[in-house]
Amino acid sequence: MTSIRDLVDQTGLPHDTRILRALTGLTWHVLNPLADAEIATLGRLAQQTDDDLLALPGLGKRRLEALRTELQRVARER
Repeated sequence: MTSIRDLVDQTGLPHDTRILRALTGLTWHVLNPLADAEIATLGRLAQQTDDDLLALPGLGKRRLEALRTELQRVARER
C-alpha cells in the first residue's frame, strides 16, 4: 500500500499547503480529527503513518480510506 507521504508527494503541492485548501472533498468527519491533532498542512500529514492516523480519536479505517482517496483524486487532477 502506498504511504501517506507518497500520496502527498504525488499531489505535487507544496508541503506548506493547508489541508483545508488542498483536500476540498473531505468532510468534517475526517478534517476534525486532523485539526484536533494539529495536522493542518500537507507536510504535517506526510509525516504520519497509517497507524499514527488510525490512533487519532475519531479517525477510523473508513475515514482513513476517504483521506487516501481524496489525496489520489487531487494527484490525478494535477
